[in-house]
Amino acid sequence: MNTDPQAQWYIARGQTPVGPVPFATLQADARAGKLSPEDRVWTTGAPAWVRAASVPDLFATHSAGEPPPLPPTVEYAAPVAPDLGASPGMRMLIPVGRSGWAIAAGYAGLLSVLIIFAPFALIFGILAIREMRRDPNKHGMGRAVFGIVMGTIFTLGILIFVGYAILQEM
Repeated sequence: MNTDPQAQWYIARGQTPVGPVPFATLQADARAGKLSPEDRVWTTGAPAWVRAASVPDLFATHSAGEPPPLPPTVEYAAPVAPDLGASPGMRMLIPVGRSGWAIAAGYAGLLSVLIIFAPFALIFGILAIREMRRDPNKHGMGRAVFGIVMGTIFTLGILIFVGYAILQEM
């Protein structure tokens, strides 16, 4: 088979021959997928049309070879997220590192003006201080104290009101 770069080639797509084209164009068409291995090709001096796959050097069969080795990996410790409870700024924004009782005491203290929440604010505040004394890493003393103060004020208000009502009945 004539693979001379100067040779002219013809391609049979369907019943219509296309060409002449140089061998380099034929190779480019094969790489681009425009020429399939089943297409028929012919060049001057060839006895008959042949399958494109049978033409040497037309479809590159060289392997890409072994890929280069990977660079060595650098081993280091995985990053560790900082403890959110250790940051005073984060403790101001979100209730991290706080006693759950302190959070409950703070909200119950706010709602103690509705009277029914006052005893709960007092109880939650006491439980919060007890928990924070057991675990010094817990925060929320301000909320606990607020719950105790508001709970005490409005619980005393309830007791005074109930005591006055009982005295009026006598």
